[in-house]
Amino acid sequence: MNEPEVAAGGRLPDRIGTRTPAAVFSGVGVLLVAAGIAVPAFRTLLVAWGGTALFLALLVRFVFTGPTVSAAVATDIYTTMAGNARRRNPTGERRYHPTEGDGVSLVVGGETFEPVGERLLAAVETDAGSGPLNERLGVLVDVVVNEFELAGRASATTADGEATVTVAESRVGTTELFDHPVVSLVGVALARHLATPVAVEATVEDGRLVVTGRWSQGADELLERPDSDEGGEDERPDR
Repeated sequence: MNEPEVAAGGRLPDRIGTRTPAAVFSGVGVLLVAAGIAVPAFRTLLVAWGGTALFLALLVRFVFTGPTVSAAVATDIYTTMAGNARRRNPTGERRYHPTEGDGVSLVVGGETFEPVGERLLAAVETDAGSGPLNERLGVLVDVVVNEFELAGRASATTADGEATVTVAESRVGTTELFDHPVVSLVGVALARHLATPVAVEATVEDGRLVVTGRWSQGADELLERPDSDEGGEDERPDR
């Protein structure tokens, strides 16, 4: 005896036919507005309903355009993977090292990892080394909040030999912090911009994620200069 097929998923049009939610709301909105014009006694109410339906059509069409993963699911996946990686290297300073071709590696206890932040920044950055550091950090916190939506709020400060990014309402849990997406973005961005290894420390303070990157004092000149030196290679100070 054949068992019935059990399935889930599929594209939205496959589940509800060719009439997508945006099209349905648009049709309803147009009909309601037309009805309001045809029936003066109920014009205000019908036009208001029609406008609401048309607004929902735009919202569905341009905002909810693809599948999403909930923050809880993303956190569970990250926490498991980060825990496994951390157990391989339970101790040791975490450094983000620049490599050839604007690449960055995460080095912990002699082990080398590909940082999450490198893949994330590859999608949004085209000139990682230009501009003074404070401006680059301004772009970074905007990317964290508005581009990747990894946090509700973020701010950054700089001092001699270090930069601190503070994040509130992190979308990815902070139980594990090994190459946490926000931590990784900060480490990769700093290592790229300064062209020197950056030691990164992450803590949770009053529910906020605080990420501090520290580097050799020899790279501090990049805090002041407007553009990177494109005429030659920067000297990377030894640590």
